[in-house]
Amino acid sequence: MSPVERSGHHAGRAALVALVGVVVLFVAIGVVTLSLKDRNSPDLQLGDQTFKAGRAATLAERIADTGPRLYADVSGRKDRDLILQHLGDDPETRWHAFLAAPIDKPRDCTWEWQPDERLFRAKCDPDLVAPADGAGLPQFKVTVIDGRVDVDLNAEARAQSSSTTTTTG
Repeated sequence: MSPVERSGHHAGRAALVALVGVVVLFVAIGVVTLSLKDRNSPDLQLGDQTFKAGRAATLAERIADTGPRLYADVSGRKDRDLILQHLGDDPETRWHAFLAAPIDKPRDCTWEWQPDERLFRAKCDPDLVAPADGAGLPQFKVTVIDGRVDVDLNAEARAQSSSTTTTTG
């Protein structure tokens, strides 16, 4: 027999330590997730900052035929449903994107295009109207790059975060 006696308790202790480590890891991930869930994406840098709507010429033609396009927000926050509107004949210019529902109204109270009146009316309140370009509503920056429409979903949030950043000299 060996002068050093074997102990069968090491395997049990190692498993317990590993289990505690895994539990601590999951708790830490949960705390980080909860603390970051309401942060603006410019701070978080996850996913795309822009929505690639498609080819400008094709979209402009569709909007001229059937009206502005409604896009549902697919982020976890679900608060940036938007309407993409094109005005005029040049598919490279006069693009507008804005929130799809009036401020302080439920998500399903979307702006509905009224082609005869050339304006939007709120689905939940026909007395609420908005102009064809969405002026006065929360806007998203739209650019046409190489014939494709890009909607910047976070331009305003980035501008706000950079204007609140201070430097010390």
